[in-house]
Amino acid sequence: MQLSRLLLVSFLATASLHSQAQSVPVDGPSTEDSEPTRDNRLDINAYLVIGLDDYGAFHDKEGTESNTHFILRKAKLGFDYEFNNAWRAELGLDYSIERDNQSLDVGDANIDYRGFDFGNIQIGRMLEPFGFERLDGFSSLMTNERSLATSVFAPGRSSYGLRLNNKKKSYTWAIGIFQEASDPASPRSITGRVTAAPVREPQGALHLGLAASYRDFQDQEFQIKDEAEVFSADNVIRSARFDAKDVQLIGAELAGVYHSLTFSSEAMTQQITQTNDRRWHYSGFYTQLAYFLTGEQREYSKGEFKRVKPLRDIGAVELVSRFSAVDLQDNGIGAKAQILMLGVNYYWKKRFLIRLNYLIPDLSGNALHDDPKGEAITLRAQYRF
Repeated sequence: MQLSRLLLVSFLATASLHSQAQSVPVDGPSTEDSEPTRDNRLDINAYLVIGLDDYGAFHDKEGTESNTHFILRKAKLGFDYEFNNAWRAELGLDYSIERDNQSLDVGDANIDYRGFDFGNIQIGRMLEPFGFERLDGFSSLMTNERSLATSVFAPGRSSYGLRLNNKKKSYTWAIGIFQEASDPASPRSITGRVTAAPVREPQGALHLGLAASYRDFQDQEFQIKDEAEVFSADNVIRSARFDAKDVQLIGAELAGVYHSLTFSSEAMTQQITQTNDRRWHYSGFYTQLAYFLTGEQREYSKGEFKRVKPLRDIGAVELVSRFSAVDLQDNGIGAKAQILMLGVNYYWKKRFLIRLNYLIPDLSGNALHDDPKGEAITLRAQYRF
């Protein structure tokens, strides 16, 4: 664990240097009568998430009835540098500890050109534009982990890609080409997404979204494996395994906020063509509802929910529930799974939050052991520097 301590101390030391000011203009300040300059502007953000996972036999491939793990869920250090109003660069570093496994990964690492009227051009490592929940920042989530449906279907971060996009207050669009890994033989994709907010009022907003992705798998092996909303658990939910030609993925989004009530839901469907032309169909969805007991209202803008701002010094309290399900059973092989999640969140001064989630899972079809039962509890504490 010496490496983990060294990396963590380095992370905290770097973050503390910038905790008093997240924006550092390198050039001199603008005059009072002029627009604030965005030349040579460096934004540094960091946060630390620690927690505990306690789960039963359902989430353990050996069927062990009781499992408890303390985890460092994520230590993130991000840099956002604006050369001028047209050019911007982004770099993120993520570090986590799961049981005895340590991981230091590069998150987003791209260059963004904003000089065109129609939109922006990004090149580098980034998330593919698919999924309302997938594209939401980790610190803005209402739950400890993204839903089962999002985790199974929504594409993650590409090794490299090229994306065109534009974000307005009432609509967004994005389309790009991506390579999953640095190996030229790895899956590559074309992915796009559009969103609209037909209702945007002080008391609330309504969000609609549609996304699609065509993925050339280049005869690589395909299998879905997922840990069912518990970070330190085993990949207990699985599909069939085979070599695939291509994958077609479609997702629909519906979300909204009205005063203290927040709602979000997505449905996704996937068709995979095996190398022998056999086709497999999988699907999933989630529905999530949250309510602030202390009167806050979650802000919506440019296709996403923003981080919570407590109204009082004592903080904000939010109740949240979610039902998520996936059907990975086709051609007589695979599993069907669903998870009911109940949670409570506490926010303090936009910097600190605690989330507690209670998960009730269910599985049918193929399973790793004979009696996949047992609930799970996950606890997270997060601090932004």
